[in-house]
Amino acid sequence: MAQQLLEKLFQNNPHLNEIQRDRIAETLQYLEQHKISLLFEELLSQLIFEMSNQPRKTLLDALKNYKNQQFFDTSDYEVIFEHFDTFNDKTVKINSIRQGLQIIGITKSEEEINQKYQSILKKGFLNKNEFIDIMKNEYTQR
Repeated sequence: MAQQLLEKLFQNNPHLNEIQRDRIAETLQYLEQHKISLLFEELLSQLIFEMSNQPRKTLLDALKNYKNQQFFDTSDYEVIFEHFDTFNDKTVKINSIRQGLQIIGITKSEEEINQKYQSILKKGFLNKNEFIDIMKNEYTQR
């Protein structure tokens, strides 16, 4: 979110001087290097999922346990799969990978997904186990 805002500011503002542009570039690099946007997306996803009456406490607890905590488990990935399995035929279309990843706070381009999962994508659909394995793998590598 913040990264996208800074990128827009950086790209669309002809009034920035060289020092300001350098500072924005450093900030963008920092955010990407430390995966800050991903952290915020995961925190927001957890907050929305839990709908806690104490959102600040929920966020603080999540940050304290961030390294050891998996916000999502197999049952969560199964629910996401079932959401995309509109014909109830135990398969989903390929675009469900990117959409599923967005739900768990991971943004990947179509090109990245196509390159990484080329062998699975050839058949044009995913079964439940393939979908869950991809979700787990991408979440673990975040």
